[in-house]
Amino acid sequence: MAQDFHQQYMSVPPVTRTYTTACVLTTIAVQLDILSPFQLYFNQSLIWNKYQIWRLFTNFTFFGTIGFNFIFNMIFTYRYCKMLEEGSFRSRTADFYHDVFCSEELL
Repeated sequence: MAQDFHQQYMSVPPVTRTYTTACVLTTIAVQLDILSPFQLYFNQSLIWNKYQIWRLFTNFTFFGTIGFNFIFNMIFTYRYCKMLEEGSFRSRTADFYHDVFCSEELL
């Protein structure tokens, strides 16, 4: 059973696997009060004045409390990232990562 889960997990394309894992872990950490949502949100003054660079990325990995909306957000994120990475960006993992990174920064 654990071997099947590991094989299934490792069969997911790398950028999709990394991003969805980061989203799940960030949300669980907030739910368990290990992190506060106030440590994750985008704040330009904290980024540039206090050098809290992680805020550039973590605001894209937190989807709110665990519930119905979170499950659907994760399903859609996983599904569409996987479709893009296996379709339009097949064998071009770095291009897909660059596309996701640039899209996040433009937002």
